[in-house]
Order: sequence, then C-alpha cells, then structure tokens
Amino acid sequence: MLAKLILTAVTVVVSYLVFKWLFKLIEKSVEKLGKELQMRNTIRFFLGLIISVIAVMIILDIWDLSLAPLLAGVGIGGLVIGLALQEPLANFFSGLFLLVSRAVKEGEALEAGGVSGTVEVVNLNHTVIRTWDGRRVMIPNKAVWNDKIIHFWPSNVRRQEIVVGVPYSADLRKVVEIFQKALEDEETVEKDPAPAIVFSAFNSSSIDFIIRFWVNRDNFFEGVKRLAFRIKDYLEKEGIYIPFPQLDVHFDEEFIRVWKHEGSENKS
Repeated sequence: MLAKLILTAVTVVVSYLVFKWLFKLIEKSVEKLGKELQMRNTIRFFLGLIISVIAVMIILDIWDLSLAPLLAGVGIGGLVIGLALQEPLANFFSGLFLLVSRAVKEGEALEAGGVSGTVEVVNLNHTVIRTWDGRRVMIPNKAVWNDKIIHFWPSNVRRQEIVVGVPYSADLRKVVEIFQKALEDEETVEKDPAPAIVFSAFNSSSIDFIIRFWVNRDNFFEGVKRLAFRIKDYLEKEGIYIPFPQLDVHFDEEFIRVWKHEGSENKS
C-alpha cells in the first residue's frame, strides 16, 4: 500500500513538472519566431488535459484498476464528445507543429493546403493566407500540415526563364552572343548564379532557345520584362527578327480562271 502511494505521488509530481517543461518549451519556440504566444489559456488547458489523462491511466495501472468499466459507463456520450473534439484537437496540434518546426512563417510567399499567396498569420487552429488576387483564405492547420508546402522564396533569388525563337536564316553563334550581351547589360539579372542559354527545339517556324537567369525577389517581374525588351532590341539592331507563325494561301491559275469566269456569269 505504501509503495503504491509513493508511486502515485511521484506520478503526480512528474506529470506536473512535465506539464511545466512542455509549456515553457512551446513558449520559447514561439518567441524564437519573434511572435507572442496566442491563446495561452487554451494551450495550457489542452496540454494539461492530455498530461492529466496519461497520469490518470498510469495511476490506475499502479492500483491495478481497469478502465473498461469506466469507459463502458461513459458509453455513447463519450464517443460523441470524442468525435466532436477530433478535428479541433487535430488543428490545435498541427498548429503547434507548424509553429515549432517553422514550416510556415508570416509574410512568406508559399502554397499550402492548395492555396497560393502570402501568409498573414499562423494561429493554433488555422492559417490565414492572402492570395495573389487579394482574397483572405483561412485554412485549417490540419490541412496545411498534412499537405505539401511549397516555398516560393527559400532564398532572396529565384530563377526565371524566357523562351526566344529566331529565324532559320540567323547565325546561331551570333544569336548566342547577343543573348549573352543582353544578360550582361541587364542590371536586374544576378551574375551569381550564372545565367544559362540552352537550345530548346527546331520548331516549324523558328529555332528556339531557353534563357535561364536568376533575379532578386524585389525584381522578380520587372527583371523578366526588362530582359525581354533588351533581347528584342538587341536582336533587331542586328537585323534579326523574332519569327511568328503565318499562313500563306496560294491559288493556282485554273482556280482563279474558273472563279473569274463564274463571277462574270453571275453579273450578267
């Protein structure tokens, strides 16, 4: 009996210490993100509830008591409560995982839960993303945590590419030199990593090249536009014009003769 009492007391003390330690760990993890812990009382309640349930199960085992009669007495009511709390608890713990792992950060451009945009806030039950067209989407943290997360800007630079077609009559070595000159002269293009000029395909009306280059996040769209303008200008200065598909229709002389003859008969 004395041994069981001592084990029970130790279980209670250890459970309390574990609760304090885990709560401080969560606080410090959130502080490292430069944020203030939200819903502090809610976190404390759920964390205490989980540790208390574990402690009670250990104590019952110490005293050789079975949970079966208790669970049978709870019956359908406990099942309903459990089902009702399933989603909120899943979102709660997913939110903790997101905050601690720093998988999603405020102000970051990403795709999560099938939604693309900028993260406004990460709460413990949902994540708010501002989409590119200005919509504000609230996604349950469970959907964010279980889905793939695509970070659009893992660093300050990102690769872009432009496909440029030149006519078959063009000197390809000269074309590559023009591309290199445009890349060197364009200030928004990062020199490290170095740009690349890649042959793409022999198409029906053009020989295509892919120009791959890196730009800073502040110049992501502007850099592409400026380089495209520069490439076109440089090509045209050398008498090289970007081809485009066009359709020429040719009529043979017999068709023209018959068409004119039928037209003159209709007039008469």
